[in-house]
Amino acid sequence: MKYLLIALILSSCSLFKKEPTLSDSAKDAPAWVYSPYDGCSQATELCATGEGKTFTQADAEARANLGSIFEIKVQSELSVTTSGSQTFPWQAAVKEEVQKSIKESVDQILETVQIKNHFKKDGLSHALASLDKQKASDLLGNRLTKIDDELEALWDNHQRTNLRRIVKLFTERERLNERYSVVASAARPSPVSWQSIIKWRESKPKTEPLLFKVGQAPDWMREKISELLTEAGFILVKGDANKIVTVQVDTIKEFINVAGFEKHTFTLSLTSIVNGEKRNSISTSETVTGRTQADALLKVKNIFNEYVEQHLSDLRLD
Repeated sequence: MKYLLIALILSSCSLFKKEPTLSDSAKDAPAWVYSPYDGCSQATELCATGEGKTFTQADAEARANLGSIFEIKVQSELSVTTSGSQTFPWQAAVKEEVQKSIKESVDQILETVQIKNHFKKDGLSHALASLDKQKASDLLGNRLTKIDDELEALWDNHQRTNLRRIVKLFTERERLNERYSVVASAARPSPVSWQSIIKWRESKPKTEPLLFKVGQAPDWMREKISELLTEAGFILVKGDANKIVTVQVDTIKEFINVAGFEKHTFTLSLTSIVNGEKRNSISTSETVTGRTQADALLKVKNIFNEYVEQHLSDLRLD
């Protein structure tokens, strides 16, 4: 298997770079031009070469080739625990969000790539790029630790309204762990298994009636909370229900001595009622300015939506 992976890396390099045209004195070219690991330590580095008319172009291609080889190793060595199954209707959207986050993490790793060597002959420049495995594993390991801490906290909370965040964190962790194993030689076990997540969700009702009462609140706030409650397995009803969630957005106009602008303090409040008794309440306030009240309200949309995503579980509906 080890020799197969070495062959994969070397063949991948040839796919990403054309054979340079050298003069009859090609024997003077360093071995790493055609075989990157003749200039690197395979035990401590991932390496790739690049070429171009200038060293700047060669460096850029070497870095790009290294990134591609890194991803090829991930795809060839490891399988995905969740097998891409659409267990939840919103899982595809979560995977898109995770893909963006993973790209940012990989880009951060590739920023540590070093150009180890240069060679130029007959107007063609060559570069040897190296990724230090220890640096890469440290960066990925720190991110994995942060995800594990958040995942464990959400799991201990055991609220269905956290389900989407749990699945997102687990999926992101899985993708990062694949890359971590490439540079650290071993994956890191997860504090929560996919099987446990599925078993927990299946232990809850597939749909449970919930009355959602909206007082004074913008449509986007109502839509966001409705989406999160529905994703968690609640079916919103108009009649009686054992569980109730109320939402209210209050506004106070503040003084501002600026012509053409208004200043408002918006307070978002949510309350849960279970079996006729108040379970819990959460609230947050933001003060913003805008040309009108409606303009100011739009400025808190992302803030309030993020707050609801982070704190809806505090209503303790389970």
